[in-house]
Amino acid sequence: MDVVCLDRALSGLDPETGEEEKAEVADNNSNTSLGSNLERYQKRHAPEIAALIRLARFGAPYQYNQPHRADRVLKKLWTANVALRLVLSKLTFGLIQPPCIILSQNGDLTFRQVMSRADRTTVLLKTVLLSLLALWTKKFFGLTL
Repeated sequence: MDVVCLDRALSGLDPETGEEEKAEVADNNSNTSLGSNLERYQKRHAPEIAALIRLARFGAPYQYNQPHRADRVLKKLWTANVALRLVLSKLTFGLIQPPCIILSQNGDLTFRQVMSRADRTTVLLKTVLLSLLALWTKKFFGLTL
């Protein structure tokens, strides 16, 4: 994205003396530094913005009532997920992190840290659930995985 300054007509510089060319060279240098600063800013903040977008999508996707039946069911499942994570967080004294919507209220954490903690909890819960499913399958069906 290029940023261009259109102030030559109002500058009052005399094109006959070369002042305009000198000012143009200075503007090109500042545009280059502005462009590199913008790129550096984007590189630095892009991961944080991506985490914020994920938080908005997964942290509270059903905060507003949706008219479709599927959305009402999904809202109940999301609420159960939040409640389960909150209870597990309390029972394990913080070993399992609270839901990301709760973590996001901690001003000391960045959005990347919030989503990283939520992702670790998700991996842990999936691992436990799959392990329990494997044990149940082995016990009742005699199958080995």
